[in-house]
Amino acid sequence: MAQQERAIETRRRLLVGAAKVFDERGYAATSINEIQERSGVTKGAMYFHFKSKEEIARGVMAAQTEVPVEPRTPSVSPLQQVIDLTQLLAQRLRTDVLFRASIRLTVERGTFQTNDSDLYDWWLRAFGRELVRAQGAGELREDVVPEDVAASVVGSFTGIQMLSHVKCGLSDLHERLTLWWQQILPGIATPEAVRRALPAGSPELGLTGDGD
Repeated sequence: MAQQERAIETRRRLLVGAAKVFDERGYAATSINEIQERSGVTKGAMYFHFKSKEEIARGVMAAQTEVPVEPRTPSVSPLQQVIDLTQLLAQRLRTDVLFRASIRLTVERGTFQTNDSDLYDWWLRAFGRELVRAQGAGELREDVVPEDVAASVVGSFTGIQMLSHVKCGLSDLHERLTLWWQQILPGIATPEAVRRALPAGSPELGLTGDGD
């Protein structure tokens, strides 16, 4: 068991070390030697877990699916859960280098692997489930298709976080998301749901802290 735990810890160190370099330099400018040095593991250990830089990048990218997407507070409406999840992802981008690098690599993926939509599809399903619940709760307008809203949320979040990163290193990401929700909510939600919604996220989120 101790050997297995050490292997898990070594793999995690490799992913975090790689994430720090990918976050700073991007995939193309990162060397596998930099990853090994930043991780503080031996080359033998690195190649035991990952055979190439691309395999390491895939491991970093997969880390984003570890983010809890299930409802945090059952009493909160499904639509509010969707808003809260975007704000939680924004917080994760600012404070979690592994998640931040995973998002950067997902956007850059065309530079090192054939285009596929697996991770985007994962997020579309995650948001889509809550939006279907929101529709069932009468929170969405009758002419709104939950899957279409999910695509808008995922696509818009991707663009908003990229703009915030370029403009100010993600420091205004929460504010940009809040403004976007204020703009989009009247077009997708019933008037009553709009009045109840908190575009900045529920108070229970406790969003504090700065990025690495």
